[in-house]
Amino acid sequence: MSAMTIRPAILCGGSGERLWPLSRKDNPKPFHKLVTGRTLFEDTLLRSAGEGDGVAFSAPLIVAGEAILDPVTKGLASAGVKAEAIALEPAGRNTAAAALLAARLAQQSDGEDALVLLAPSDHHIGPLDAFRRSVAKAARLAAEGRIVVFGIAPTRAETGYGYIRAGETLAGGFILEAFEEKPDAAAAQRYLDAGDRYWNAGLFAFRADVLIAEMARFEPQILECVDAALAFVETADGVVRPGRDGFLAAPSLPLDIAVMERTDRAAMVPAEFGWSDIGAWQSLADLAEGDARGVKRQGDAVAIDCADSYLRGEGVTVAALGVSGLTVVATPDAVLVADSNRAADIKTLLAELREQGLTGPL
Repeated sequence: MSAMTIRPAILCGGSGERLWPLSRKDNPKPFHKLVTGRTLFEDTLLRSAGEGDGVAFSAPLIVAGEAILDPVTKGLASAGVKAEAIALEPAGRNTAAAALLAARLAQQSDGEDALVLLAPSDHHIGPLDAFRRSVAKAARLAAEGRIVVFGIAPTRAETGYGYIRAGETLAGGFILEAFEEKPDAAAAQRYLDAGDRYWNAGLFAFRADVLIAEMARFEPQILECVDAALAFVETADGVVRPGRDGFLAAPSLPLDIAVMERTDRAAMVPAEFGWSDIGAWQSLADLAEGDARGVKRQGDAVAIDCADSYLRGEGVTVAALGVSGLTVVATPDAVLVADSNRAADIKTLLAELREQGLTGPL
C-alpha cells in the first residue's frame, strides 16, 4: 500500500496560562523545553516531517499570531524544517477559523482535495512510528471524505478532558457517535467503565474541500470572513498576513462546535501513540521521573526531606525543605507555590494578579 501524503498544519495559538509563570503571552507553552531537549513546537515539527509507516508529510503550514512570529521562525530554524507558509492571524478566532485558513492555503499548494493534518503545537506525543501509523489510518479515512479526530483511550476517570463516543466500525477507526463535554467525577467513571469513550486529542485529519463544504453548511459566516481576509492577503518571504478586518469579523468557535458535533462525516481513529496535552503543571509532573518519595525535579531544584512534590527552577534555584504535596515553579521574575491538587486553578491566581495590578510577570 502506497504512503498517504498529507500536509501538516500546525497551530500555535493559545497562551498556556495554566503553565504560568513559565508560559507567557509573548513566549507561550509551545516554545519551551518541557519534556525533551527540544521545545514542544520543535518536537511537533519533527514528528510531522519525513516519510514512513504508511504516511509522507509535506512541508508544514504554520498558523500563529503576529506576536510569536519570532519564536516560530527560530523554532523552524532550530528543527531544520522549512515551512510551506507561515500564516499570521491578526487575532485569535479559535480553531474553526484557523482550520479554514489552513484548508485554503493547503488548496493553493496541493489542489482542491488536499489532505490536511491539523495539529496543536503544544502536545507531547510518541513514539514516532506509532504516530505515523495512526496518521496513515486517519489520512485514508479523510481521503474518503471523513473528517477525522484522534481519540485517546482513557487510562483514568479524567474530568479535565472532553470525551468522544465511538460508534459503528470503519476501516481503521469508527464513526464518531457523539462529543461529550468535560464530565463530573461520576460521569467520568461511567465513561471509563463503558469502554467506548475516548479523550478528544484535538488532532484532526480532513480533505480541504470537505471541511470547507461542511463549514459552508454549518457556519457560513466563518467561511465568508476567512475568504474575505484571504482576498486582501499580504505575502512576503513565506509569511502570509490575511486582511485584518475580514478575519476579525469571523465568529470565534472551536472546530468541534462549528463542525464536528454537527456533521455526518465525523470519524475517529484510536491513537496508537502516547499523548499528553500538558495542560497544567500536574500533566507535566506525570511525565517526569520522581525519586522514591515522589519528588519530581526539573531545572535547578534541590529537595531535602520532601515528598509528593514537583519542583522546577528556570534560571533560578528552587530549594525545598520538609514540604509535601506542593508544586513550586520559579522563573527570574515570578514564583508559583501551589498545593499540587490545585495547580490547575492558576487562572484564578492570574486574575487576582491582574486585579492587583501585578501584571509585570504576565
